[in-house]
Amino acid sequence: MSEVIPFRRRAAPLPAPVRGLELLRMEAEDARPATVLFLHGAAGAAWMWAEHLMAALAASGWRTAALSFRGHGASAGRESLHGFGLIDYLVDARAAIAALGGPVVVVGHSLGGLVAQMLLGDPRIRGLVLLAPVPPEGLAGANWRLAFTDPVLWQEVARMPWADAAGTRPVRLRSALFSDALPDHLAWGYIARLQSESLRALAEAQWPRPVASARLVGVPALVLGAAEDPLVPRDALLRTAWLHGAEHATMDRLGHAMMLDAGWPRVAETILRFLAARVP
Repeated sequence: MSEVIPFRRRAAPLPAPVRGLELLRMEAEDARPATVLFLHGAAGAAWMWAEHLMAALAASGWRTAALSFRGHGASAGRESLHGFGLIDYLVDARAAIAALGGPVVVVGHSLGGLVAQMLLGDPRIRGLVLLAPVPPEGLAGANWRLAFTDPVLWQEVARMPWADAAGTRPVRLRSALFSDALPDHLAWGYIARLQSESLRALAEAQWPRPVASARLVGVPALVLGAAEDPLVPRDALLRTAWLHGAEHATMDRLGHAMMLDAGWPRVAETILRFLAARVP
């Protein structure tokens, strides 16, 4: 049985293993019916949500949970990481939803945003929030654009599958992930916690992947972009928002990893406004 804790100021989420997967959970007093499930992006893990957003939403009455896909964080499978694909991550997300029980709102960041879109059609999903998501059209076009406009950043991103062995500081990646408002010691501390990402999953994310439209399946959706994010272009975000009939906002003074950036409270506030207005 999964362990949960009620929200208290400065409380940390407790691990609740699901078939070898790391699933952090935080309860809330007088909680809403749905649980907010966070899905991390490439090279990340559940810890990225435990830093700020899990507690921020729990303080406003939302049960929260954060999953580490297989091979990430404390989940099993690190030795087989490069053989895992997007379907494997989708299976993990479905297992987490089953373990949580009841309706969920899925919040996905970057690669996790693509997995979140792949979940559409599941009747347990009551809301969708995408933070700088990989678009269903794939990232090939955006990557080619990045290679020509910022080759140094493109090379640093290309080395991310081997992040565990990185020996130099990726300066351009720091500015892509975080705004200058985030102190350097925090930015470099977060970057040091990044890990390798599956080569297979990254390759699959380059190409178009059919997903259901949130609008057509009756799921309210929100798409958030970051003004200082060169990794997911604004035009791709707008097309993703259009596909899903989603509310959309591009937030100033935030980098790609907006949930860890200095402006994370604005991200939390925007999500909470959406949840209050659109998710019963």
